[in-house]
Amino acid sequence: MRLVYEFLLIVGFLLYLPSALWRRRLPHPGWSMRLGRYPERVTSALRGRPSVWVHAVSVGEVLAVRPLVRALAQQHSGEPLVLSTITPGGFEVASKQLGDCAVPVYFPLDVQACVARAIETLRPRALLLVESELWPAVIRLAHARGVPIAVVNGRVSPRTFRRSRLVKPWLHAMLGRVDRFLMQSEEDAARIIELGAPRDRVQAVGSLKWDASLEAHPGPELLQQLAGRLGLNGRQAVIVAGSTHRGEEVLLLEAFRTLRAAHPQARLILAPRHLERLAEVEELAQRVGMTPVRLSGQVPGEWAVGLVDTFGQLPRYYGLASVVFIGGSLIPHGGQNPLEASSLGKPVVFGPSMHNFEAIAHELLAHRVACQVASGRELATLLDQLIANAPDAQAMGRRAEELVQRHRGATQRTLDALPPLFTR
Repeated sequence: MRLVYEFLLIVGFLLYLPSALWRRRLPHPGWSMRLGRYPERVTSALRGRPSVWVHAVSVGEVLAVRPLVRALAQQHSGEPLVLSTITPGGFEVASKQLGDCAVPVYFPLDVQACVARAIETLRPRALLLVESELWPAVIRLAHARGVPIAVVNGRVSPRTFRRSRLVKPWLHAMLGRVDRFLMQSEEDAARIIELGAPRDRVQAVGSLKWDASLEAHPGPELLQQLAGRLGLNGRQAVIVAGSTHRGEEVLLLEAFRTLRAAHPQARLILAPRHLERLAEVEELAQRVGMTPVRLSGQVPGEWAVGLVDTFGQLPRYYGLASVVFIGGSLIPHGGQNPLEASSLGKPVVFGPSMHNFEAIAHELLAHRVACQVASGRELATLLDQLIANAPDAQAMGRRAEELVQRHRGATQRTLDALPPLFTR
């Protein structure tokens, strides 16, 4: 079965390669690390010592695990902490935001030779896999070496659950090698147990995203400086669309064009999930008759559409927003994390596809601190209502901030559940 899995993995990579090259996602400097070959920068930081290895796949997961990584670095100050990721964006965020307490690396390809080299260098004495990062070769080889393994902030989306049930017998053996499953919700816990995780190793501790959303709050002076640089004086309605994907920017731009007819001073700030798509998004804006500006450069006095063209800046722009739209939700992608905006006291809007954050979206809707739309046309109508009724929108944002504060604590519950792994 292992050889079949590795064969399919390599075939999948070869099929992905042309698309990745076309989108300029490959090659990138981390590919030697993906083969399990780590540079001198990494080996000198480790100095041959056993490490605590945390793996978070991309930007969202790295951001979610920040409070936990900082707490672990403090608890285990005498040994290195390694934070691995797969995407260039995730690696950049890990380096900039957590490089002071963790050694950022790329995760090895999940084939035996690459994983064996990585384990030989990183020498993990504990491996923490964030959310749904269940890689068979990594789990099998780490388990064979006696490395304790935990899933933290674990989740199993309805779509993943349906697909995983098709390979349940094979999945059962892999899950049996994991020592602890610390899941986001009772639903996630029930799903992982149904897929084969031993019941006595599963615990629902809440989502780390609630805690992490409170970490990146921009200060008032920073927001004032940013507003001044962008020519915002508080009289303009600002819609910030965060982590948008292909297929929905055109819907957002059309909704915004409709909105500008009633609110000519309104501004739209678009933050594409993948920065290599900036030129594509610029072209879309031009097609609807707007000239976009990249917000890291010189910004003219009058502008309608601004593009966020640097990583890690989204919380700052959320801080300026009158309304926040959550990307990845108007298309069948599953949505992005709405909690950063909610924790900043902003009214949140998202589309029909939020299965990646199902429990969080349900909680926000149940407490009337978020609104859900089914289409771009509905989005235009709702944005008009929120902007026209600014006091109601602001009250909605204040309720959102209070809700996030009430959900704090998942980081501490995770830390409380981990000590048995480190004493093995």
